[in-house]
Amino acid sequence: MPPLRCSPKLSLKQRLDCRSMRDPKTGCILWTASRSTNGYGQVRWSGRLWQAHRASWVAKYGSIPAGLYVCHHCDVRTCINPEHLFVGTQKDNMADKAAKAGHERRTETGPERRPSKAPEILRIELRGQEIVTRVLAIRPLKSRTLPG
Repeated sequence: MPPLRCSPKLSLKQRLDCRSMRDPKTGCILWTASRSTNGYGQVRWSGRLWQAHRASWVAKYGSIPAGLYVCHHCDVRTCINPEHLFVGTQKDNMADKAAKAGHERRTETGPERRPSKAPEILRIELRGQEIVTRVLAIRPLKSRTLPG
């Protein structure tokens, strides 16, 4: 189980590995640490805040050519699996999206809410153990009337 805190002395690859876990169903490597308001993972490394999927590309393949995006074949914003990523233009990214039959449209702004595209990961430390699990649903509690 990865530690809750990763040493700032780790390489970029080690830092990414420290804060992610593989989804055995999809092969996605899911970023489990902080995310931006639009749902992409973010990692601080070498004094800079990176989008986690871009950092993953750099750790595996080297620099990203100027003017290109790091796009997801899997459409999972928290995925940092370099095998699920490709570099391309915005036009390339939209063509990839259009080529996928049944691409789900986002219904809300903010972090990813399409269940099939971004499994929510919950990390809890309890009695010296780290528990990492997928959140299936978040439901409001029904009002309860207290007796008395």
